[in-house]
Amino acid sequence: MIKFLLNMVSLIGLIFIISGCSFLYQDASESSKAEIIDVTQAEEPWEIIDFHAVNQFEEEVTNETLEGGWWITKTIFTRCPTVCMTMTPNMVELQQGLEKENVELTIVSFTVDPEFDTPERLEDYGEGYGASFDNWHFLSGYTPDEISNFSLESLKAPMQEVPEDNDIIHTTRFFLVNPEGVVVRMYSGEGNFDLEATVADIKEVQMESGELPSDL
Repeated sequence: MIKFLLNMVSLIGLIFIISGCSFLYQDASESSKAEIIDVTQAEEPWEIIDFHAVNQFEEEVTNETLEGGWWITKTIFTRCPTVCMTMTPNMVELQQGLEKENVELTIVSFTVDPEFDTPERLEDYGEGYGASFDNWHFLSGYTPDEISNFSLESLKAPMQEVPEDNDIIHTTRFFLVNPEGVVVRMYSGEGNFDLEATVADIKEVQMESGELPSDL
């Protein structure tokens, strides 16, 4: 019965995504190599909804805190037995690659397991992967329902707990958010992650917006 309900939740979530975001599945052959998706093609802007959280140092971070600057986000949890062990090292590589190119933005990782992932655990997690905390927030301090709603409303990505596997299914994408709080790009964060292509695209998007000089 539990597996049936989980399958139904997955099906409903998939129908929601496909019906509301059909542009994601167009011209797949063109985007599959670099795994870069232009979210501005959506019929409606993907606006980040209001959220309140605390980072690994117990500092308050909200959507208003991040307004006015570029940021890139992903979902993780410290007990993740699968995809996070690939995604977080990839984000560390991206952090280092952007720094080398003098591209300024904030990295924001939302835990999908906030009842377990305390700020202290998130700090240990980031340190374990070699993340620099200079521009990287690891966020908690909200309820499971709040992060589930945030993921669905802001990132168009449903979440699903799988208790028998001690796992939580969550998106493996990286999401680039502009200074107005709107998602403009999705990048592969797992197996198809392409560091050079991702850095180049972020630079191009910022240049087009006037945030970076064109000769960088």
